[in-house]
Amino acid sequence: MEEKNYTLRSSFLGFFIGLAVIIPGFSGAQIAIIFKLYDKLMASLAHILHKKSILFLIPLAIGGIIGVVAGFIAIKYLLAISTIAVVCFFAGLMVGGMPSVFDEVKGSKFKNYYFLNAIIGLVIPVALSVVAIKLEIDMSNLVKNPPLYFYFVALLVGVVLSLTQLVPGLSATSILLSLGLYMVLLDSLKYQVLTTNPKILLIFGMMVLGMIVGLLTISKFINKCLKDYKVGFYYLIIGLCFGSVFVMFYNPELYSIYTDMTPSFYIELAIGAALFVVGVLLVYFVYRYTRNKTLVK
Repeated sequence: MEEKNYTLRSSFLGFFIGLAVIIPGFSGAQIAIIFKLYDKLMASLAHILHKKSILFLIPLAIGGIIGVVAGFIAIKYLLAISTIAVVCFFAGLMVGGMPSVFDEVKGSKFKNYYFLNAIIGLVIPVALSVVAIKLEIDMSNLVKNPPLYFYFVALLVGVVLSLTQLVPGLSATSILLSLGLYMVLLDSLKYQVLTTNPKILLIFGMMVLGMIVGLLTISKFINKCLKDYKVGFYYLIIGLCFGSVFVMFYNPELYSIYTDMTPSFYIELAIGAALFVVGVLLVYFVYRYTRNKTLVK
């Protein structure tokens, strides 16, 4: 009975981690930190062939798949209503989860290089977004008619996306937004599009392959960082958190909205500001509730 309850709780947490994979501004790693599962998740991925690791990861994976599917359906529906309002809400979720990361460095002695780590973390997502905007690359055309090199790019993107699920503060969808790929990939996930242009399936396949490779390799490095350089690593994460929030509002896919504002934009922005506060409070209260609890023993 205890093992059955453990599996159900693990699946439940996996669902929220999977949901976080597709929600802009939030990451599966942050969910794991809020529920006090991050270190255990990294250790399990680093020793994935161990029996205990497998038993821990299987229910999480099942719940995660369900969460991704549910999140995808919800996101497509919400973005069709108001992109800017939805982005504000998800940015609020991101900010609300930040205290869970700050907890990891609380009480530790500050060293000068920690500040440098935070700056590096801040610059990484911002630099990606700025470069993508300046280059003005037509990602929609590249996805629909991919040249040979783009499949290799998709593989690398998959590796980066795996990093977002292992490093709190990095969001998969924030990275895709910064590259101008998020809306394009969402629009491509339609039966009619996939059947008329099967090359898109290969692009998704390369991204999934990249994520698998990244999860199996990068997790070992992160697990070592958590053991030997935990505080410095978390200062890097803090920088990534702030950089990812900035990227939520400054990326190629929202840039066009800012350059062609309509009267309804300001109404949506006002609604978005209210939703931002709701998002912050929602995750913060979950964080406060779970801070002194361990859901999976």
